Amino acid sequence: MKKRNSILPPLLLAALLAGCADLEITNPNQQTAETFWRTQQDAILGVNAAYRGLQENGSFGRWLQFAYDMRSDIGYSRSPWGDLANFTKTVFTSYDFEVNREIWIHHYQTIFRANQVIENVPGIQMDQAMRDRVVAEAKFIRALMYFNLVNLYGNVPLILTAPQPTDRPAQVAADQVWAQIEQDLQEARTALPPSYSGDNVGRATRGAANALLGRAHLQQREWNDAVQAFSLVTGYELLPNFRDNFTENGDNNRESIFEVQFGGPEVLAAGSRGQNIIKLIGPCAPGGPAFCDGDVRPWYFDEFMRERTISGGADERLDATIFWRGRAYDRPYEDYFGARDEGRKFWIKYGEFYANTQDWDNPINVKVMRLGGILLLHAEALNEAGRTAEAVAPVNRVRARAGLAPLGGGMTQEQMRAEIEHQQLLELGFENERWLYLRRHGWLTDAARIAVLRQRDPDFANFAPHQALLPIPSTETNLNPNLQQNPGW
Repeated sequence: MKKRNSILPPLLLAALLAGCADLEITNPNQQTAETFWRTQQDAILGVNAAYRGLQENGSFGRWLQFAYDMRSDIGYSRSPWGDLANFTKTVFTSYDFEVNREIWIHHYQTIFRANQVIENVPGIQMDQAMRDRVVAEAKFIRALMYFNLVNLYGNVPLILTAPQPTDRPAQVAADQVWAQIEQDLQEARTALPPSYSGDNVGRATRGAANALLGRAHLQQREWNDAVQAFSLVTGYELLPNFRDNFTENGDNNRESIFEVQFGGPEVLAAGSRGQNIIKLIGPCAPGGPAFCDGDVRPWYFDEFMRERTISGGADERLDATIFWRGRAYDRPYEDYFGARDEGRKFWIKYGEFYANTQDWDNPINVKVMRLGGILLLHAEALNEAGRTAEAVAPVNRVRARAGLAPLGGGMTQEQMRAEIEHQQLLELGFENERWLYLRRHGWLTDAARIAVLRQRDPDFANFAPHQALLPIPSTETNLNPNLQQNPGW
């Protein structure tokens, strides 16, 4: 499933259109839901269309980093696009601002595609193992989309079948969404294989379902259930070099559990696309290569300096995460930053600056889950479950890769909690994790902790607990009388 994109051929357009065509058409060659879902190839094209939804701007193509990382205390925006800078402060002049609107719309479009697969593929006469696998892939994708929606918006419509034009679904309680996520993943993992080969590499695996299930339990503070799910994530290895996870040559490596497949300009004609996150937020000397729409908070940069490596240097994850004055680049620092901006620090993770370029269609895959992060989430679950001594081993695996000395024994739960948070900051910066950590540990609702956030990040100066959730776009609430706006908005 690499970006040569065998799973995203031009024929995926048939799957994208199936089920949403005008029933009054007269073109006899036009595909409809009634005529499309006939063969095994139709089933594969259908699930490929659901994967394609993961590439959209509102899913993993652009905006999630703004919702999860730039809104958090580790990043901020000085963008001349005022509404974008305001979004990172959780300030809206319109709830229909592009970032908010596209996150909502593109997640539900992808759910719509996954629902068509889940609803129609079981009725196709085809190889049973393939049929079960395709449906399981669609359930994994649906669970991933609802994982983002429930974390970002709270109570949301839970749509499990392809909707009709007249449907106006109401929200359900977040607990019901979480229960469906868990059910989808439990069912998916029984039919998904542990790995793929050839052109299918990159599809959802059993390990991906278990890892996402662990994250779902973790976010609900169901620590023991999270431990159990994470313990089933096996068969992966840490890469020796952390930076290799975020280059094109590092796509679909042995550390990767699930990543969204992206390609450069060479695959656009096939219906695929590249991610363009770093083009927006990377350093912007006059003439490029990026637009400086996202900066790194100074306190976060300082986290990398708290502990020296065994060899006496800075944490090895620093230069793979942050673009800053003080490291060696392929070109002079000023070519990227401009002399006037020498104090600014930018995100480099997922950037092509090692290749002296940065294209809008960036071919580097977005890592949704990889072993380095899952080890730390597993350690967090163990520690919060009162199994602090067991949390040392996964943390030390991550520390060793970063060149840090191993932890000793005898840490208290609170000491281990602080260490795990610190390691998650260094390991998972700009990987859509920080806002989730703040939510599950009460940082966005507790007044004392919000005060700490305000010291770290001036964008929290006017933050109120209701802003832990995004507002539902007005286009949705205006069209659907059964949708209630999130409290406080």
